[in-house]
Amino acid sequence: MLLYKRETSLDIKIDHGFLIRQANRCWTNAQANAAGSWLTPEETEVIIQYAHECSDRGFPLSNHRLKEHVDEILHGRNESGFPLGGVGKQWTQCFVEKHSERLQTSWASSLEYKQGRAVNEHTIKAWFDLVHTVRLKYKTKPCNIYGSDEVGTNPANGESERVIGQRKKTPQYQQCDGNHENITIFVTICVDGTCLPPIIIFKGAARQVAWCQDNPAKAT
Repeated sequence: MLLYKRETSLDIKIDHGFLIRQANRCWTNAQANAAGSWLTPEETEVIIQYAHECSDRGFPLSNHRLKEHVDEILHGRNESGFPLGGVGKQWTQCFVEKHSERLQTSWASSLEYKQGRAVNEHTIKAWFDLVHTVRLKYKTKPCNIYGSDEVGTNPANGESERVIGQRKKTPQYQQCDGNHENITIFVTICVDGTCLPPIIIFKGAARQVAWCQDNPAKAT
């Protein structure tokens, strides 16, 4: 400090509070927050991995369900010192924000229960094996191969729920049970850039002419 004063003729200003905290060996804000956290680093990692696993299986955690799991862990580890009401109402939102590089909240897209169960490695392998067999049998040319996609909408869907899952750009699906009326839309595009008119499938007792009067996409 004396050398700096001699060379620059300036004083070094040091906050007195900083000196007092250093003399008393006080923690930094990050250290104090870590020490005051309900969860240990190991428990935090378990919670994040569990949220990822539930999200990948189509059963993402809501804020309410996440709070239930955290409360169970903390009640089991510290039964006498943990509040009976569990963590606070805003705890789950703060937890997701704190680990925003690995977690995010999003609105869930409904995925019917049977559709969710059908997506597994065995059915996917069987499908691609079948496609390969058909291509070899009929010697299908690549120019005659069409790619199609479909989307299902449910007019009877209830309110969407805010759920927690991995940080990603793809939709977050949530499986639901029960029989629901579904409207399916097919879009088919060929590798040469041409496309077929979209196909819309929905429930009806009989075909009505009025359905085709206002049809800008020429859907069938």
